[in-house]
Amino acid sequence: MTARVTIQFRSGELSSIQSGDQIVSAGEEKPEEEREYTVEEIIQQCKRFRIVSVGPAGVGKSSLINCVFKCNDAKVSDWKKGEAKIGDEITSEINPHFVLHDSKGFEPGNLDTFEIVEKFVIEKSAQNLKLSERLHAVWLCIRTPTHGARVIEAGTEKFLELANERKIPVVVVFTQYDRLTRGYQDKPEGFDAEASAQRDFDVSVESLRSTAKKLKIEMPKYVNVFVRPKEEHNIIELIELTRQTVQERLRGDAWVVWAMAQRASLPLKVEACVSKGMNYYWLARGGSVPGLSNLLLSQCLQQVHRDIVACWNFRDGATVLNSDEFKHLMVYLVQDIKNKDGPKSSPADIGNLSNFVTLCTAASATLAPPAAVLGLTYLFLKWLSNATLDNNPEVRRVMIAYTVDMILILEELFKFTLVPTSDGIVTWKLLQEAFEAHHRTTAQNSVHTDIATRVEQTWRLDTNQDIVLEGVRDLLQQHRVV
Repeated sequence: MTARVTIQFRSGELSSIQSGDQIVSAGEEKPEEEREYTVEEIIQQCKRFRIVSVGPAGVGKSSLINCVFKCNDAKVSDWKKGEAKIGDEITSEINPHFVLHDSKGFEPGNLDTFEIVEKFVIEKSAQNLKLSERLHAVWLCIRTPTHGARVIEAGTEKFLELANERKIPVVVVFTQYDRLTRGYQDKPEGFDAEASAQRDFDVSVESLRSTAKKLKIEMPKYVNVFVRPKEEHNIIELIELTRQTVQERLRGDAWVVWAMAQRASLPLKVEACVSKGMNYYWLARGGSVPGLSNLLLSQCLQQVHRDIVACWNFRDGATVLNSDEFKHLMVYLVQDIKNKDGPKSSPADIGNLSNFVTLCTAASATLAPPAAVLGLTYLFLKWLSNATLDNNPEVRRVMIAYTVDMILILEELFKFTLVPTSDGIVTWKLLQEAFEAHHRTTAQNSVHTDIATRVEQTWRLDTNQDIVLEGVRDLLQQHRVV
């Protein structure tokens, strides 16, 4: 039976609950580690990831920033030496989730300007600062040395000591690593330029290690990178090392803001979705949130939907991805998973999805409600409208399927927005291409069958969040196409 009704996605239902029953009431200070926060709450606490780039002019900081954050409007200017205006905030309209401080004229070998940087770092690492005001990470940029050039200069040593003392997350970034390989291009045929460059770089690493030992500090994380047109080296590793050191040195969820802000690493986006995207579900299930007892599954799905969209930080993505139409599409994908034995019908019809997207982009409104156009069944809609977040296998199946399907689709969308010819803006056309790619590369029926089996055998009554989330990670790993 084809439903002739539509789902009412009323954001006010959730917002009224949140405004009336805040998990942390105004003025109430609680340690960040006491409980898990939703992505929406994390953004309220700390919208932007605060990062500092330290290093001389011409070391390649602008290219690095633009590559990681996919923005070309946040300029890292080459100021004159001595004009270390590190306190200036550099933000981007294209990517609203980071704020950059650039040391600009600070030369690591020049102690005259070190005091300016030192004062700023001390102020921004004070323990009494709110997370949003704190310094979250530092990239200490060093141009990869060649021909025996000095690696760690006096100013760099002092900065490493300062960062260690203030427990600031620092990654040493050896920029322009390709200078090493280019230095061996004129060698005879058969000469291994890559191996020779690596040996040269190992010398720089040993110099850094010796410096750390002399200063009696922990060896900082490091990576060599270069950014050239259509070629990037070790950018994903830099992003992961930044995440690791932030988690090690800062309490709270700064790493989640980092996952949102960066726009180059797909794995980190996925991890944020899994680790934090479902938190609202667990908070509501645990009964620890005032006003969320007997919360409807449809209400929970709306919040989880918004949190997962926020993790990806697509450029202008909220208009399409938080629309009622996209939510209808997601509900359509998961209606078959309600069955105890898994999907009994064929996977969602890609032609039906494409036709619906075409209608969404048409100048005139659709003549029929979205539920009718997609073929959402009346029985499923009725169940979805009344189901609460009790310990029910049907609810667990739909919740997990919605999360997994959405992450897999947004993975494909993320890949499309990274294409050099794309401006990164999410459109219905790009979303349609993502759906089609998901349909071609992922056996949706198989995903839902796996979910149904796991819920029945392992997760039916399991309230252990870590076990379920690890299972979700495993499902994504099995069914994704990297």
